[in-house]
Amino acid sequence: MAKVEIKFADFGEGIHEGEIEEWLVKEGDMVTRGQEIVMIHTEKMTEAITSPTNGKIVSILKQEGETIHVGDVLVIIEGEGGDQLTQSDTANEKKEDPSLFKPSEPLQFRSFTKKKPVQASTVNTYSQQLQVVNERVLAAPAVRRRARELGIDLRYVKGSAPAGRITRQDLEAFAQGAPQKAVTAPKVYVQGGEERIPLRGTRKTIAKAMRRSKDLAAHYTYFEEVDMSGLDQIRESLRPLFQEKGVKVTYVALVMKLLVPVLRKYPLMNSSLDEETQEIVIHHDINIGISVDTPEGLIVPVVKHVDQKDIWTIAHEVQDLAQRARSGNLKLADITGSTFTITSIGNIGGMMATPIINWPNVAILGLMQSKLRPVVREIEGIPEIVIRPIMYLSLSLDHRIVDGAVGARFTRDLIRYMENPGLVWLESS
Repeated sequence: MAKVEIKFADFGEGIHEGEIEEWLVKEGDMVTRGQEIVMIHTEKMTEAITSPTNGKIVSILKQEGETIHVGDVLVIIEGEGGDQLTQSDTANEKKEDPSLFKPSEPLQFRSFTKKKPVQASTVNTYSQQLQVVNERVLAAPAVRRRARELGIDLRYVKGSAPAGRITRQDLEAFAQGAPQKAVTAPKVYVQGGEERIPLRGTRKTIAKAMRRSKDLAAHYTYFEEVDMSGLDQIRESLRPLFQEKGVKVTYVALVMKLLVPVLRKYPLMNSSLDEETQEIVIHHDINIGISVDTPEGLIVPVVKHVDQKDIWTIAHEVQDLAQRARSGNLKLADITGSTFTITSIGNIGGMMATPIINWPNVAILGLMQSKLRPVVREIEGIPEIVIRPIMYLSLSLDHRIVDGAVGARFTRDLIRYMENPGLVWLESS
């Protein structure tokens, strides 16, 4: 028998620590090569570490919720047969060390809440009619989350993936065939009682990122309004073509296209500050992050090289990234490398907001709700009150890099394109 130490490894992207989110095994369990044994949450992702060998879990050295650092030993496995590995083996072949945590599959963003048992519940009444098929459940975080939403005990779901892992398709197929839907009793609120939710996982990552941004960037927000009549008109005219291509016409996609010439004119808006060398870095690529509201919290996937893409491609990528963010299927490359960020809360409402900069970007543009409002317009030289769809813009900037006058001119030029969207095609021809 040879003992294998499973370590947390440095796989780049500036990630040096993580958090034990969930152990999928316990001491004494027998595991097989490739079996998921623990979920690790880092600043950018949540991923499973798999066993590099068949064997027995001898010792679990880190507890759920504990912070881990690169090189920390997480668990020791007593290997069997030809799959035996030793610590010296892994040290000599570090680049191909199967015991080190490396991202491979789509990312799964996990819930930060710790679920408590619900009293007086009839959850899984259908399970009494079924047979347990796996005492040790193998499933991605998104699948586990969906199972909780459906009130399904995954022990009763047969997995079709290698090692009996349960896929989303397995779960949905099981849900369709369940004799009756689970019912949960209403939550009881007791006077003087309270509930504590550990600040963990994605929510902890968001908290750290927001605090870092506020601590480092000198925030200020510039507000302006834009008449959306022209953009609405072109949006409606393009809608049939978008439908043919199977994508939605969103303000976010259209504004991303209109941002390209403005970001080229004001390169400081597409920059970052290297804190260590104290240099302003002007990015030649235009990679725009889009804030997506997901069940796990705010995720910012990135549309890369927006300046090189047509509106159809941009719209498709925005839609695809948003869907995969909400289903927990993003890859590491999808959430890194932004040079500018857009956040849109128009579908929720609100007049104004002061978005927090997505550090190390120096700017974030907030798109508020477009509403019909009375405005004054000159018609044939005569001021008249007319009704127009008006949207407020909230542009948060890092005052260390972008002065107020620059932010105002940038916004003015962006509004010129938003109110006359045809200009972007005329001026680029």
